[in-house]
Amino acid sequence: MVQLGRGKTENFTWDDTETDLTKIALSFYSGLFAYNGWNYLNFVIEELQDPVRNLPRAIAISIILVTIVYVLTNIAFYTTLSVPEVLGSEAVAVKFAEVLYGPMAFLIPVFVAMSTFGGVNGILLTSSRLFYAGACEGQMPEIFSMIQVDKMTPAPAVLVSA
Repeated sequence: MVQLGRGKTENFTWDDTETDLTKIALSFYSGLFAYNGWNYLNFVIEELQDPVRNLPRAIAISIILVTIVYVLTNIAFYTTLSVPEVLGSEAVAVKFAEVLYGPMAFLIPVFVAMSTFGGVNGILLTSSRLFYAGACEGQMPEIFSMIQVDKMTPAPAVLVSA
């Protein structure tokens, strides 16, 4: 927002915009991964309080927040970097940080690593519920259906999926 306030809008043009519909569709498909987190909510629906009300609310809020963060991130990138710099960079966020933050650019890979740990945490939380549900239905070994008494979590299933 600071860069926009300074009038850095020269990279917001439609010049040389891709018009091939297959490439546009591929770009949308590639971006779906960023919005996939809502799908994992379905795995923990048993543990939600009032899931009929809270599940749609959580999905809507998460999709809106991710959309806002992605739009603002792209605005930040294009107010700082030119289109050739964005397209030619292997890691746009690192290039952005090098230009804008200088010696503090090393923080971007640190934050990316922290974000991946958060993603792994969510996947472990939800994928263990698949083992648990399968065991409850008799489709997996019964030990996966056992619940840890104090925390009320499927501890054997969490350990296997970890």
